[in-house]
Amino acid sequence: MGKKELLWELAAKAVKTLVALFTLFAMGYFVESLPYARSLPFLSYKLPVSVFLNAVVSLLAVVVFIRFGIEASPAADGIMDFMPDAGKFWRSVMKILALLFSYYAFQEAVFPFIEDYEWAYQALFLGFTLFFLVRAGLQAYASSEAISRFLVGILRQPAAAAKTPPEPPAGNS
Repeated sequence: MGKKELLWELAAKAVKTLVALFTLFAMGYFVESLPYARSLPFLSYKLPVSVFLNAVVSLLAVVVFIRFGIEASPAADGIMDFMPDAGKFWRSVMKILALLFSYYAFQEAVFPFIEDYEWAYQALFLGFTLFFLVRAGLQAYASSEAISRFLVGILRQPAAAAKTPPEPPAGNS
């Protein structure tokens, strides 16, 4: 499959993911705006039903987002063929973005239960984020030779084209 087809495949997966995320967030907004869902407790008075349902919707959004990273990985391998295992790098970046979203999405549901221990929540997210960041960094470092050759090749193309003499016009003898 050519790069153009892979790019269209990636675009289709991205649009599919955006539609799913929009649907989930529209549902979450609707549930959160229900007047009887704000005051109704879920398991405890610290956790209203609306906050719990928003956390569930956020969890589903994270699953959709990570699934997009997994599904788009082969396309990333084909599009970024200059980088060995570009799909692994792509998946790590998607997981970092999912962690950043999750950190804020679940605070309202978790913080009331861990008063004075918010640092544990933050440390957990920091640990996972650093893990995937190091993984992506090591992948980029392992591919640095191939990436360097690709970038130098791009820089050399205009210089090589300038040195090539123009062809004489056809038909003049």
